[in-house]
Amino acid sequence: MSEFGRRAFLRGTGTFALLGLVSPKRLAQLAAAPTAAGQQGHFLTAHELATLRAVTDRFLPGPPEDDHPGALDAHCAEAIDLLLGAFTFVPPLIHAGGPFSGRAGGSHDDFADFVPLDAHAELGWRIRIEGSRGRKEREFGGRVVGLQQEYRDGLAHLDGRATALGAADFASLPAPLQVVVLSDQTDDAVQSFVGTALSHTIDAMYGPPEYGGNQGLVGWSQIGWQGDTQPRGFSVAQVTTSGGAATLTTQRTAARQAFDKFLVR
Repeated sequence: MSEFGRRAFLRGTGTFALLGLVSPKRLAQLAAAPTAAGQQGHFLTAHELATLRAVTDRFLPGPPEDDHPGALDAHCAEAIDLLLGAFTFVPPLIHAGGPFSGRAGGSHDDFADFVPLDAHAELGWRIRIEGSRGRKEREFGGRVVGLQQEYRDGLAHLDGRATALGAADFASLPAPLQVVVLSDQTDDAVQSFVGTALSHTIDAMYGPPEYGGNQGLVGWSQIGWQGDTQPRGFSVAQVTTSGGAATLTTQRTAARQAFDKFLVR
């Protein structure tokens, strides 16, 4: 990550190990039928979710602006909403299970069987997602602003910037003006929010679909990665034949371009 030189990226890295759902069936239903336009998310309001869709679409645009599927196709905003609402599900499953997804053999998606948390892990993740909220057991290290509040405040701030430009809200701004707002390096609030939201968008785009993003495997297909291959594995010829470097370069280039466009060096 150091090659990106980004001050905000590490704060959100790896957070998509968080998503929790009630059951594999429920997971499949949520992934196949994401929150429709105008409907409330699992944490975000309908308006906030619409704003987040617009944000992720600027980070990773799809057709017709780009030949490849983008964040809207992958349902990145919906995946982020699932992350923010992870503890609205019972049990609050956080870590995806294993060992096999069923995409390369087997009849069951073990990845969708999320692993229950112990008390210490749950406390830690609640602090990270929900914040300390003034609770003594959560403020042993000081006050913490959780991801939920970061998104709520950040999305509201974008709306405020849009109204100052004469629009009803951020989602109503023309795409070029949305880019201007998101890449405003003089606005610390924008930069802080973009640092979090951009890393989560990339996680959702290229992460396992069990976490809600990368729907239809559109993230993996555009970078030429077939995803997990167990229990089938690889043949001797596949293991001894080079071919992975181009895929990694494509993914790193796409991520670097987004960071170069929206964040301070």
